[in-house]
Order: sequence, then C-alpha cells, then structure tokens
Amino acid sequence: MPRAKLKQRKDGRYKAVYKGKQFMGDTQAEAFALRDEYKRQAEAGLRDTSVTFSQYADGWLKTYKRNVSLNYYNDTLRYICAFTSCVGDKNIRDYVQSDIVKAYQSAHGKSKSYLNKYALTVKGVFSAAVADRLIPFNPCATVKPAGGTSGTHRAIQQWERDLVLRSSHRFAPAAIVMLYAGLRRGEVLALDVDRDVDFTAMTITVREAIRFEGGRPVLADPKTEAGSRTIPMLDVVASVLRGTHGLVAPAVHGGHMSAIAFKRAWDGFLLSLDKMCQLDNSDAPRPDFAAKTPIRTHDLRHSYCTMLYDAGIDLKTAQKWMGHADQAMTMRIYTHLTAEREEAAARTLREKINGQVQNEVQSRLHIVK
Repeated sequence: MPRAKLKQRKDGRYKAVYKGKQFMGDTQAEAFALRDEYKRQAEAGLRDTSVTFSQYADGWLKTYKRNVSLNYYNDTLRYICAFTSCVGDKNIRDYVQSDIVKAYQSAHGKSKSYLNKYALTVKGVFSAAVADRLIPFNPCATVKPAGGTSGTHRAIQQWERDLVLRSSHRFAPAAIVMLYAGLRRGEVLALDVDRDVDFTAMTITVREAIRFEGGRPVLADPKTEAGSRTIPMLDVVASVLRGTHGLVAPAVHGGHMSAIAFKRAWDGFLLSLDKMCQLDNSDAPRPDFAAKTPIRTHDLRHSYCTMLYDAGIDLKTAQKWMGHADQAMTMRIYTHLTAEREEAAARTLREKINGQVQNEVQSRLHIVK
C-alpha cells in the first residue's frame, strides 16, 4: 500500500505524526524516516528520550565515578569535554561510528595512556546508555584508539647519578630517596623521617602519599594497596637522612608541598644539576644536560627498578619493593631490560667477531702476497 502524502506547512517543512509525537523534515521522505526510526526504537524497547551526550555523561559520572579521587573525576570529565568539543554535543542516539573515529583521531599525538583512558571513558558512557535502553548499540564497540606514544621513562646514566649525589639543593635528599629506594613522587612528599625511617633496622616504610587536588596537597593512602610497604634502606640513603627530622621534602614554610611548590623545587633542583654539569670538565666535551637529558621524577624510580634487575633481585621481591599492584608492571620493566641487555650483547658479539674475522682475512692476504 503506497505511503500517504504529507501536507506541507507554511514554513515549507513536512510533519509526520505517530502516537501524538511529531516528526519534522524538510522533505516528506525525511519526516517519514524520522517517524519510522522512532517506531523501530520503540519496538526495540528503547526509552523515549532526547538527552544529549553531555547530559547523560553528567549523570553517569555522578553514578559510576562518585567514589573516585577528585583528580580521577576531573580527568574523566576532561575526556568527556574533549569528546563533545570534537564531535559536538548532540542527542546520544545520533552518534555513529564515524563520530567515534573522528574523536579518537583528534587525540592523535597523545600518549598511549591518555588515548586508552579517553577511549574507556567514551565507551563507558555509551555502554551505560545501552544498558539503560537509551540507544540500541554502542558506536564504540569496534573502534580502537590510535596506538599513541609509549611511555618514555628511563634509567638515568651514571654521570647523572653522580650529579644527584653531589647536589646540595634542598630537594636533593628527596631525589636520592626516589633514586635509591624507588619511592613515587607523592610517597616521598609524604615521607617523615621520624615516623617512617628506621636507622636500626635500616628500612623505610611507605605509609601515605600526597595527591594534588586542585593543586593543594592532600594526604592519602599510597597509589595502590601494595604501595604500603617496607623497603630496605641503602647506606647512601641513610647517610643523607641521618640527623634530619620531619618531612624529607617540606615546603619552604613547612608542611606538605603544593603542586606549584613541588614544580618550583624540582625545576630548581634540575637547574642546580645543570650548573654543576657546566662547571665539570669545562675543557672536555660534556652532555647538554638541560636540553637533551631531562630527568623526570619517575625516571629515578625507574632507575631503582633497573638497579634491582642488575642486582639479580627476583621478580616477586622487586614487585614488593616497587609497590606494584601485580607483577605485570615489574615484568614489563624486567622484560624490557632483558631485551636491551640482549641487544647490547649481540652488538658486542658482532663487533668482536667481525673484527677478529677481518684481522684474520687481512693476515691471510698478507701471507699470500
């Protein structure tokens, strides 16, 4: 049976009606298409709604992320805002796979961690909308974020360690603790010598960590449950901490450092290392410390894990001292180091054998002559 024609309104548009609901289109076909799509959704059991992505995401945040830290909550909110800024804030039913692809591509150049968290957030919102019967399917289902850049934490070199140990900057003790005990930034900012350092047992106990919320320091539990741990204290750390009291890295006027105070302290520490580097061996070639080899706080922790590997510390013990929640992270570092060592060994073997073979060939040629 042919479809009935719609009467054109004075504004030039067409109106289709279904169970009292109106569907407007610039053409009859468009009005009928909107009506038919509504009917299909109703037959599929979807709820009648005109909620936008940001409106639904706001409720999703309050429901599913209400018990997370403020930093985590704000990061998730930023991912939601980045998504709507890229593809617009429209009815949650109107998003298609190409919108997701566009959103993920707009984050090109970000780190792998950022892209994964961004994708998990967007997918989480749409997954909840499917469960709430607002949309028939998740448009993110088959879309994967771009690869992104992998983490670039590194073990600092020996000459850099020497600079750290010789530094007289006020942040140097904290840097040495991170380098030779593997503490995270937040853990070392919360470390209290009188409470957490045992010079008799030669141990450091991690009990708390500083988190920045709105730039302000907040004393909280370590990053993971495994973060609460006791670590053997090396002599180099004991020699720096012995005779000191209170926080290892206090703010200038006492108390815990704010995010800005920490940044200033760390930048000042790096500047002091750079000045030391420029004064050393002034007549000899030296690395451009400030421009080419910046040290980040997590590089010190990564260096500690490298020391454990080089010392032959087993994986389970290394996991415990690093405060990793599971062995996967420790294993990833250990595996990476193994690959580096194998590659270096292969280069050494090739250079040595190739050199021997070349000398033998030259010797034979000389005898023949």
